[in-house]
Parts: sequence; structure tokens; C-alpha cells
Amino acid sequence: MPSLLEEKDAIRDVLASYCFHFDNGEFDQWLGLFTDDATFDLGTRGSFNGQDALRRFLASIPLTQGIPQMRHCVMNSIIRVDGPQATAQSYVVVVHGGAVPGVMLAGRYEDRLVKLNGAWKFRERRVQFDLMRGTA
Repeated sequence: MPSLLEEKDAIRDVLASYCFHFDNGEFDQWLGLFTDDATFDLGTRGSFNGQDALRRFLASIPLTQGIPQMRHCVMNSIIRVDGPQATAQSYVVVVHGGAVPGVMLAGRYEDRLVKLNGAWKFRERRVQFDLMRGTA
């Protein structure tokens, strides 16, 4: 049976894998981080429930040669594990490429995760947009 620290480390891997898979255009692997009935809530930008809705979300993203021109940076994660369920709160900073690269947004992820068949997955990922480029 994994220790609490091992479980938290495995969840940190999921949080980081989300960023790497998305930013590298590895969308099948990105989708694999979510349960079949997962909710991905972007607030006023929409909420996506289930794998089909997540695929629709991915289809709406502007890509350059199949890859989003951004990098997600996750930090300051607070993880609480309760058996096969966990919550995580993290800061996220998204750096966008393009003609003038820079910070596009800063915000928070609020996650609910579950352990299924030995692997942690997102059951719910809520994004809080705290600071965005071009807004006061």
C-alpha cells in the first residue's frame, strides 16, 4: 500500500502531466488523465462534462502544426488525500507564444481526483482566472 507521500507524489505527476501533454499536443494522453465522467469547468468560458465534451473542447483550441502555442506552469500545490479520493489546489501561470510571447493568465486549479485501477485521475478540474492579459 503506497504511503501518503507516495500518493501525493503520484498526484503531482498527474498535475504536471496535464501541462506537458496539453502543451505538446498529446491530446489522447491528456484525455487519459480524466475519468470518463469528468467535469472540466472553465467558468464563464464553459464547462465540459465527459470525454466527448472534452474532445469538443480540444477541437476548439487554436493550434500551430497540431500544438497549442502555450506553456502551463503549475506551482504551490496543496494536496489532500482521503483514501481513493483527493483534492488539490494549485496556482497556474500560462505563457503564450506568438508575435509577443508573455504571460497570458494567472489563476488557480481546484481539482477533485479519484484513484481508479491504481492510477489517479481528474474527476473535476475547475479553473479560476485571477489575472488575464489585457484586463484590469
